[in-house]
Amino acid sequence: MKRVLLLSTFLIFTSIFFSCKKDLEACIESDKSSVSVGQSITFTSCSTGELSYWWEIKGPATAPENDKAWSDRVFTNTFSVAGSYTVSLKIYSDFSFQGEVKETSTTFSVN
Repeated sequence: MKRVLLLSTFLIFTSIFFSCKKDLEACIESDKSSVSVGQSITFTSCSTGELSYWWEIKGPATAPENDKAWSDRVFTNTFSVAGSYTVSLKIYSDFSFQGEVKETSTTFSVN
């Protein structure tokens, strides 16, 4: 009887744990859609189901942001070169950039 009760309890907790897991969906929010040179912009992951983040920015060839990356849920950056930029976010379903991955991107301008 104890084995049946223990097994039943284990199965209930296991099913609850896996049924609560959210689907992995990548999403980016920013506090501005364009900024002037010298102004900062903040990007936030509004994703679901993720445990790791990887952000990259691509812009004009001379932009120092082309060599930067971030791994936090939120980051702020100030831009020194005018032009069009694309920020990309990869999210992972596990820590240390492991598991399932989803990606999204958005564009903004620096005037």
